Amino acid sequence: MICLKVSFLAEGLLSERRIEVDGSRTYEDLLGVLDINPETVVVLKGDLPVPIDDKVDADDIEIIRIVSSG
Repeated sequence: MICLKVSFLAEGLLSERRIEVDGSRTYEDLLGVLDINPETVVVLKGDLPVPIDDKVDADDIEIIRIVSSG
C-alpha cells in the first residue's frame, strides 16, 4: 500500500487528505476511489501533469478541477 497526500483545488478552495492506495493502481483508479470524473481534472505531481494511466507512486499529488466556459 502507498500513502499519498492528495491536495484538491476547486473553485478557489483547497482541501487535503491522506489516502492509502494499492501500488498497482493507476491515477484513474485513484480518481474513481475519490469519486472524481477524470475528464474534469488534471493530476499534477510537482508542477507536471501526470498521465492518468500511470501507476500511482508515493509522491504527493495535486488535483485541479478544470473549468471552461463558452
